Amino acid sequence: MPPTPSRRPWWRRTLRTLAVAYGVLATLALLVVLALSDGHVVSYVLGLFATWWLAPALVLVPFAAAFRSWRTLAAVVVPALAAGTLFGPYALHRLDPRDPGSDLRVATFNTTNWRGAAGVTELMRHGGADVVLLQEVVPSQQARYREQWPEYAYRSYTGTTATGGRNEGDGNAVWSKYPIVSVEPVTGLPTGARPADVVTVDADGRRIAVISVHLASPCLFCSPAKAALNPAGDTADAARVRVAEARRYGDLAESLHAAGNAVVLAGDLNSAEFNEPLRVLRSHGLTDVHRAVGTQPGLTRGASPGFARVDVVLVAGLEPVDDHERDPGGSTHSPVVADLAWPS
Repeated sequence: MPPTPSRRPWWRRTLRTLAVAYGVLATLALLVVLALSDGHVVSYVLGLFATWWLAPALVLVPFAAAFRSWRTLAAVVVPALAAGTLFGPYALHRLDPRDPGSDLRVATFNTTNWRGAAGVTELMRHGGADVVLLQEVVPSQQARYREQWPEYAYRSYTGTTATGGRNEGDGNAVWSKYPIVSVEPVTGLPTGARPADVVTVDADGRRIAVISVHLASPCLFCSPAKAALNPAGDTADAARVRVAEARRYGDLAESLHAAGNAVVLAGDLNSAEFNEPLRVLRSHGLTDVHRAVGTQPGLTRGASPGFARVDVVLVAGLEPVDDHERDPGGSTHSPVVADLAWPS
């Protein structure tokens, strides 16, 4: 009698079934993100958390190949390609020799209404930044820091916007070791956007247009009453405001660079790699410093390791050299420090 074919162990069948189910669901999630972009709360949240639900694909590909499960491989190939575009650059940067030379160091930090005061202190003392861009700066704290860190002799604050029913609004700030030669408010922002300024810095004869940004905050899974307190509306409305903000800032950065300025646009985008605002800003000629030189995902939102990279430094007319995150010191965001060089 011919031998009875042996059945695969139950655990292999179970793992294959789970892997195929993951691949199908992840592919559908990618299609939702591509089709709806940030226009719906589901697609926005999927884009925000893409780092986490795409990562398993990188493990499942070698798993499928090792066990010759071609059905599994076919199911996970699309999310694996997406994961490769997300994580691949960081792996490649680890192989590149680093150039230690830089001409300018900038930092961005959402202080979470100054609950991250310890992070601000650490950043100012040890970050070594020439220009610091801050978000969620509470007016009552400005006086507290007025006499501290005198090396930042030039400081500019935007107007504040009360959000979420707070007694005190918050705004953006730029602190600089170089002279600030002009401050111009950004016009043309959509309804619900926070105010922002173009702060022009003279760095030893070179002009840098610095824009500290804090795009519209989401109201994830909040009640209608709470959403009504958010100037940008509910989660879906806020996502659309962010896209409009990104388009305006992208146009502005493009015109500032065309006029001969280097541009540093940095802050809290409230969106991640697979959300639309970052793609819009890059499409206007801005270089994402972390994407260009980073060696790890750099998830800046939430306690370490964080759940999304929403705090970014984008530049035009400057070359990325290095970047890293620092201690948040109580903030819900990590500061990002970027080293930059003038074009050779």
